[in-house]
Amino acid sequence: MKFKKMVLAVLAAGSLTAIGLGANTSKVHAATMNSIAQQYSYSGTTYLYKMLKTEGIKYNKFYTENPIKYRTGKPEGIVIHETATPGATAHDEAIYFNREWMNMYAYVHAFVDHNGVIQMMTPDYGVWGAGPMANDRFMQVELCEETDRTNFAKSINNDAIYAAKLLHRYNLTPTNATKTGQGTVWSHLAVSKFLGGTDHGDPDGYFASWGYSMDEFFDLIQHYYNLQEGNASAEKKPTATTAVTQALCTNGKTLMHDAYVYDENGKKTKTLKKAGVAVNVSGEKKINNKKYLQIGKNEYVNATNVEGTDRVLKRNTYIYDTVGVRVGVTKLLKGNSVKTYGSKVTIQGIKYYAISPTQFVKANNF
Repeated sequence: MKFKKMVLAVLAAGSLTAIGLGANTSKVHAATMNSIAQQYSYSGTTYLYKMLKTEGIKYNKFYTENPIKYRTGKPEGIVIHETATPGATAHDEAIYFNREWMNMYAYVHAFVDHNGVIQMMTPDYGVWGAGPMANDRFMQVELCEETDRTNFAKSINNDAIYAAKLLHRYNLTPTNATKTGQGTVWSHLAVSKFLGGTDHGDPDGYFASWGYSMDEFFDLIQHYYNLQEGNASAEKKPTATTAVTQALCTNGKTLMHDAYVYDENGKKTKTLKKAGVAVNVSGEKKINNKKYLQIGKNEYVNATNVEGTDRVLKRNTYIYDTVGVRVGVTKLLKGNSVKTYGSKVTIQGIKYYAISPTQFVKANNF
């Protein structure tokens, strides 16, 4: 996707015939790889602006400078990329893109590796990732190149779960576009082949190096989409409180607000869990008259960061993203109950309550 991938993209495109010749062998390897991948838990989502804040680095807001609106008002699907930089982590790539996007005219929604997902910006706007025919249509995610089989399995597992979450968020059903150019799950190669405006061949060549294929990766996305759909149907019927899409967790609960970990005596540790991270809740406990949820051995988080607090709106209100930019034109209406999570957060000098890991409502509207 980036300039540093262009040469490799041409080589990858040229290798497609060889990939096709080994299809039967690849399916055997890929089936095994998907089985291996499913043994791992989702490593969670980190939001770039929060990560940079802790590292003392300025967040260069791509979409406030380049508000690319989707042609239909929302994403039509997702494009899967790979970075073509072996060994570079999602953290490495995120730092590089934050610093250089103005010079290289490239940006994506997220980077994924075996350690987890770093979301660069809200998927509510388009990015510069797959050429002019795709940028105003699709969400775009870059998979980092891993150097061993275990980490490759972990990385595709994280990528598939994250992609399934995004498809659910925008009410998109997984359909494989790689053979026909029709569907919601695309490779960069498929964009090159069916839409044009780009000539890259990822991630097919990278997948093939592991005996894997885009078709098999689609199967992994479908697997997690179905699991998440099952979890969603078991939830309570949505109300105005849940009008905002919340992150789905395939195992346990999801932290909706950053949360420090406490010990059983209520002493705060140095461990900070980020909003959007999956946690396994094994019990609950009252500490200093506050409810905490146990997420590990002698590890607790304040329950409001997971379960939330119902608040009634005093006036109609818009929804805002992680940097204080309004999300669309949808309003939550006066008199409705809205579930907020954790304590107030300050964004650009204004107080907000979190209503999902990436969406906020101004606190003075309650």
